[in-house]
Amino acid sequence: MDSLQQMPNIGAVLAERLRRAGVPDADELRRLGSGGAFAMIREGLPEDACTHTLLALEGAIRGTRWTAIPKADRDALVGRVLGEGHAGAAAGGR
Repeated sequence: MDSLQQMPNIGAVLAERLRRAGVPDADELRRLGSGGAFAMIREGLPEDACTHTLLALEGAIRGTRWTAIPKADRDALVGRVLGEGHAGAAAGGR
């Protein structure tokens, strides 16, 4: 069981949100994928579910800062998980 906080983008606050949503460790996060884990957060803690959270989870799974994820990949992920209306606003233009 890897610690969530050893992953990029995941500090104490997001790690606690994940645990409260039912994602206890890094292995489970990887198994669920960013969309699955995000859905669990959104279901139990809707006020904590935002685009940045989704991108942070994806970056953690990829082992990189979310800002290093290519914009096209960010847009595709946000569009797939949150709907096409959100895709163009996938957290910045990097």
